[in-house]
Amino acid sequence: MNALLHRLGYVYKKPTLLPGKHQPVEVQEAFVSKYQDFKDKKSEKDVIVFMDAVHPQHNPVLGCGWIKLNKLVIR
Repeated sequence: MNALLHRLGYVYKKPTLLPGKHQPVEVQEAFVSKYQDFKDKKSEKDVIVFMDAVHPQHNPVLGCGWIKLNKLVIR
């Protein structure tokens, strides 16, 4: 099976992990502005709590696989 996949132009390798993209600066500045307004309007007794629904593992686990040689990478 390995020989067949090699003849068909496949290689067994691990893909490269690409980092995620950040939000545009305008979106970040809009959030900071809204957050400052919210923070200024709250009372002294109020507490601000941040929550995130992200799984504790931030990066995917990369596994090896058969990948076609000379295939264009979409970025």
